[in-house]
Amino acid sequence: MGALSLRARAVLGGALWILFALGVSGWLLLTAFDGIAERAFQRNLSAQLDQLETLILTGALERDAAQTRLANPRYLQMGSGYYWQVELPDGRVVRSPSLGGEVLPHSDLAVGEETFFARAPEGFRILVIVRAVRPDADDEVFRIYAAEAVVRLSLDKLEFRRSLFSALIGLGGALALAAAAMTGMALRPLVGLRAAFGDYREGITDRIEGRYPSDIEPLVEDLNDLLERNAKIIGAARRQAADLAHALKTPAAIIRNELDAMDRPHPEVREALDRIDALMVRYTARARLAGANAPGASAEVGPLLGGLARVMERVHADKFIDLDLDVPAGLRAKAEGEDLEELAGNLIDNAFKWAKGAVRVTAERKKGVVEIVVEDDGPGIAPENRAIALREGGRLDEAVPGTGLGLAICADIVEAYDGTLTLEDSELGGLLARVRLPIARTEEKAES
Repeated sequence: MGALSLRARAVLGGALWILFALGVSGWLLLTAFDGIAERAFQRNLSAQLDQLETLILTGALERDAAQTRLANPRYLQMGSGYYWQVELPDGRVVRSPSLGGEVLPHSDLAVGEETFFARAPEGFRILVIVRAVRPDADDEVFRIYAAEAVVRLSLDKLEFRRSLFSALIGLGGALALAAAAMTGMALRPLVGLRAAFGDYREGITDRIEGRYPSDIEPLVEDLNDLLERNAKIIGAARRQAADLAHALKTPAAIIRNELDAMDRPHPEVREALDRIDALMVRYTARARLAGANAPGASAEVGPLLGGLARVMERVHADKFIDLDLDVPAGLRAKAEGEDLEELAGNLIDNAFKWAKGAVRVTAERKKGVVEIVVEDDGPGIAPENRAIALREGGRLDEAVPGTGLGLAICADIVEAYDGTLTLEDSELGGLLARVRLPIARTEEKAES
């Protein structure tokens, strides 16, 4: 499994931080709200105690609880969850009608206030606040109780949690979208760098062009230096290969001339010399292919195949071959013209060499590739021998002139350009050679 992309890492990291921040924020808000809600809950009960204390101090507390009016009418409703109670010094108890004759849990508080949880007559949980009141310093203690069902506080907390979670989810989604957009903006220079490198590979530019942020600019400069150095190395290697081939050709030509001047033919020496010439051609081609797929490599297929076909017709005029050539105009392959010419020339020459009377050469544009097909009506190659024919020196018929390197060189060229070469049976009865090479960038744009 490959490593995560920079975009995925940035988005994932941002999402995790957003999740963490929202979690902490949610916890802080919940804690703050719970504290505020609980204090407000207790302040409401304290306000009821204040009203009852005022009634006691003014002597307005009615012995009949139904006549004692507090601000909240729910104290008059049975089972409402709102209760008050006053314990008089003589032991009597005055309580709200909502208690229905029941009493709140007793407290022995003598001074101040006390808060505790208890059970209401109906069985649910309530919060009770008790306050000890002395109208005068010498008076006996009045104990005032105010109670309310805790479920109301819990419902308020639950409602706040629902609202908060909905808000946090919406905020998290908005922040995630914003983080993704910011990540895209931050990575846009890298996308531009990739496009610029693609232009370089296609030969549109000879270096990586464009304006980049200050933290990417040094990388672009290093890449340009590396590309320039690589181009120099490839150029030097090609020149050295050409110099070596030239240096070897001269002694080989001298030896060949000496053989021609001798009375004895020495066929074994001449064959060895032919072999040396073929190997020089092979390895010179390999050295040249070291720079294959260079930026800007592109060749038009139609004129090249047409020219080769006309040459082969003249070379093999004595065989009276019927040539069928079908190549669309404007078709371009991603390959150097010299390499494509050598590739197609070897295949067409082989077809003419082995054909009995017909050769067919076609080319077409397929998705992402240029396909060149060369067929003949000759004896063909058995399936088990086709791999041998593509190897260096894999000659299947020693009676036919040649070094056996033609198809091997073709295989090298195709491999250098990330293409494929396959040998198949032809409808004409002989061999079909199918070459697929990457399509040139201009062709890709036309195709899309």
